Amino acid sequence: MIPWVRIGYGVVLLAVPDPVLHLVSGQVATVRGRAVTRFLGLRLLAQGAVTAVAPDAATLAVSAETDLVHAATMLAWAAVDRRSRRLTLFSGALAALFGAADVVQARRAPSEPPRAAGTGDLLPTLVRLRHRAATHIVRHTLPGGVRAGGRT
Repeated sequence: MIPWVRIGYGVVLLAVPDPVLHLVSGQVATVRGRAVTRFLGLRLLAQGAVTAVAPDAATLAVSAETDLVHAATMLAWAAVDRRSRRLTLFSGALAALFGAADVVQARRAPSEPPRAAGTGDLLPTLVRLRHRAATHIVRHTLPGGVRAGGRT
């Protein structure tokens, strides 16, 4: 469910950034703000698409890491840029929620993606490639105890 919420939010940010920026910040959207919002929307859309089909623990862990890094950078940005503080804190809070949801899902997800019956299908091949990439990333980003205890 979380990937579909992320996809929907990404589509909204891509399609209509001005009303979102005005609603959250109370200010008129700038060219820079619009571009950053659309880029974030694109990232959310891609992240949602990657995690929507047969997610495994490693894939969800990487997704959580992505969101938690985004949340941390938004906190840092809010600390140095008073004009955009409301917007960056909102973005950071949503990213933290997405990250927390991914952590919960990762702990419940299988350590391997499900095996597909057909060997020539593109989707199972992409799911296996995604799993290999996520497993490689997690080896370098998560502490060993977390990997061992969290099935990643």
